[in-house]
Amino acid sequence: MAANRKILMAVSIILGLGCLSITAIYLISSWKLNTKPNTPTPLVLSTSGSSTNIFNQSQSAESGTVKRNIPFKSVVLLTALYYDNGSLKQGWTGSGTFVSKEGLILTNAHVVLPEEGYPVDVITIAPTISADQKPAPAYIGKVIQADTQLDLAILQVASDLNGNPVDRSTLNFPVITLGDSDKLSLGDKLSILGYPGIGGDTITLTSGEVAGFTAETGFGNRAFIKTSATIAGGNSGGLAANDEGELVGIPTQLGSGSDSRIVDCRLLADTNGDGIINENDTCIPTGGFINSLRPVNLAKPMIVAALRGELNVVIRPTTQPASSPQTGGSRYSDDFSNSDSGWTNITDEDGLVGYSNGSYVISVTSSNMILSGTSGHTIGDVTMGVTASIAQSTGQGDYGMICRQQSDGSYYAFEIREDGYASIWKNYYGSIVPLADWQYFPSLAGKQVVNFTVSCVGDQLGLTVDGLPLLSISDTDFKEGDTGLLGGTTLRTGFIVTFDNFWMQNP
Repeated sequence: MAANRKILMAVSIILGLGCLSITAIYLISSWKLNTKPNTPTPLVLSTSGSSTNIFNQSQSAESGTVKRNIPFKSVVLLTALYYDNGSLKQGWTGSGTFVSKEGLILTNAHVVLPEEGYPVDVITIAPTISADQKPAPAYIGKVIQADTQLDLAILQVASDLNGNPVDRSTLNFPVITLGDSDKLSLGDKLSILGYPGIGGDTITLTSGEVAGFTAETGFGNRAFIKTSATIAGGNSGGLAANDEGELVGIPTQLGSGSDSRIVDCRLLADTNGDGIINENDTCIPTGGFINSLRPVNLAKPMIVAALRGELNVVIRPTTQPASSPQTGGSRYSDDFSNSDSGWTNITDEDGLVGYSNGSYVISVTSSNMILSGTSGHTIGDVTMGVTASIAQSTGQGDYGMICRQQSDGSYYAFEIREDGYASIWKNYYGSIVPLADWQYFPSLAGKQVVNFTVSCVGDQLGLTVDGLPLLSISDTDFKEGDTGLLGGTTLRTGFIVTFDNFWMQNP
């Protein structure tokens, strides 16, 4: 009996505890259902940095990955235009980057300066508005800094498309933070932004790494940054950023390891099939891939000068400047007052070469044509000169002097062009061979009257214009020959140049 009571008591205790447990569970459940859960205070991570950085990086709480916010609006599309028969036509396109909120743009010199055979009359600026839309030209730019050897330039937003000046104090363009290109190391990641042409009409991003460095006399061991990133023509002048979102390099046509001089985007083909090559066609990237960057540190002095409002365009010839020719006794002179003095006199479907109103005239009516006339005086070493005047301009007509013309038509030519370029070349059995290739001299651009002085002494050939030595080169092909004058055209026809007071002297 006592044992049964113990068992009964144990069962009662167990049942009692069970009821208490059920009651407790019920009460706790009821409390949870009627109480709002506590919301944990979020942890906010803030990082200091400029709002103009290319990449604003934020940490994802869920994935733990870094998300890049790319402010593509800092990059602009630049278009070089030229006048042809009163209408503007597209020459080429390139890219640029805002380096001041007032509209200073860093780009390549070859994007904004005239190119051989292609003048630049207007440069339009199309800011990037959306990553998925073609940018529309909104401003006209003015070159205020340029260095052709560095192939760098600074463009200033100057006016709207109608030519109305822009109040730069009201502008507020997105600005890129400048990095330190000397801190780059092999393998550092790079991001390239620009308008390469092959990427379509919208902004294009490509990525790669620092692949090496290239030295250049005068600019040290980091004159160029080599990269594994794909950088096609049209990307010239764009933006290369490091992982911190800083501008560290500028895609540049020079130092590409290619023999091609042109790395940009040009209208070369009838891409829309309408039978006409014009601004309605898609530009074709030329010159292949660049894969080379100018370090931003080389651009910083130009940027600082531009911010101070300084104007400076530096043209650095790649050939040795010519020395002033030595003069000796008079050998021959002609003021062309006598139309029987022995010079070439001919008219055909390409134009006219001959005497007219006391001058010697070359009128070119065909495109991509060179016409010349000779004096009939064969000579070896000679220093000679002439006064040339533009009678009818095309903006890109070329003209100059000839020495040592052969019986087969070969000769040495010394030319300048209306848009400011100068060159020494030779006609070698009917083929034009550059000796001192076309180089830009600002003092020549737009001049209506110039005085040539040319020297052909031994194997040394030199060109001086208005007392300024421009080019000098050596060549041994022709020892003696006739002297003469020439004029030519590229894209535009109707160029007329007159010559007066031709002279030759013993060197």
